[in-house]
Amino acid sequence: MKIALYGGSFDPVHAAHIEVAKTALRKQVADEVWMIPTYQNPWKTQASASYAERVAMLKAAIKPYRHIKVSTIEASLAGISYTIDTLKELMKRYPQVHFCYLIGSDQAQSLVKWKDSAELVKLVSFYVFTRSEEAIDCPYPLHLIPMKIMPISSTQVRMGAFSLAAKGVKRIIAAKGLYLEQWVRSCMSEKRYRHSVSVAKLAQEIAACHHLDVHKAWMCGMLHDVCKEMPYEESKRWMMRYHPQFMHQAPAIWHGYIGAHFVETKYGVYDHDILSAIYHHVLGKGTGVYAKLLYVCDKLDPLRPYDSSAAIALCKQDLDKGFRTVKAQQLAYLKKEQVEAIAVCYINSYANEEHERKTVEKIKELWPEVYVC
Repeated sequence: MKIALYGGSFDPVHAAHIEVAKTALRKQVADEVWMIPTYQNPWKTQASASYAERVAMLKAAIKPYRHIKVSTIEASLAGISYTIDTLKELMKRYPQVHFCYLIGSDQAQSLVKWKDSAELVKLVSFYVFTRSEEAIDCPYPLHLIPMKIMPISSTQVRMGAFSLAAKGVKRIIAAKGLYLEQWVRSCMSEKRYRHSVSVAKLAQEIAACHHLDVHKAWMCGMLHDVCKEMPYEESKRWMMRYHPQFMHQAPAIWHGYIGAHFVETKYGVYDHDILSAIYHHVLGKGTGVYAKLLYVCDKLDPLRPYDSSAAIALCKQDLDKGFRTVKAQQLAYLKKEQVEAIAVCYINSYANEEHERKTVEKIKELWPEVYVC
């Protein structure tokens, strides 16, 4: 039997990786392709996803293909993963198998830098998948396999192009919250990102006090403002598509409504608790425990310019009571903002007596405490 080995970080695996393996089978390079996720890449200090998570995503991606398999041999070798060591161990375990190795053109260019590369190319044949017109600068003998190169990278997926991953892979990414911080950061300003991280941390703390799912709480916090800085015209299109009945509301409120649909569509979150929490986090109308949790954490973010420590302590002790208290405070604040806006409008208008009377009546209605003054 001839086995083609295909190594890489696969962080995450995507359509182009699978296409290389499928092409090797179609071209009869091998009877099977074994994809080998790197346990510890010598060229990278840290992977974004853990080894177990990358293995799980690989297995999900190759599920439809019976001649593509995953080898976890490098986990048993531990330490930094060098191809020469992996190959020698495989040859020891499977002496009856003839191995070859699959690489891309970029890897072929740097093959001379691999550990013991001169010995490596004597032990195994290298098949390079490349564009037909592309020249490979490598001193070693290579078998070139022309194919249409897909312009896809794992970096693109990590930064938000999740549609480039197989459905099973995308489900794992969303369930585990993989690459979430990188994607969220790419959607907003640094200040908004710091707020999201702070809210997520607070959500975890309060969730732990009430024996809630801290991972779910963290995802609520990280994702709640993902559409906060979306351009107006784009926000308008999302609102017209999903919530035309709320178009009359202030655009500052929209990001809660469209955020729920956005994270479901783009990131693949289908958890009702998370989607409901994002949907209701602006106005606090959600009745679910995670909706209440996200609402209070957003309003009590320690990065905000006021002392929220007492309210945070209350929420850690009694979430429902804390929610009611925070919501009452927010309503009072909004009324104050409305009154100030009306007062400014009145002062700037050089109003007549009738205008003055109507302004006073409006203040009395919105904020009775002010009427005394």
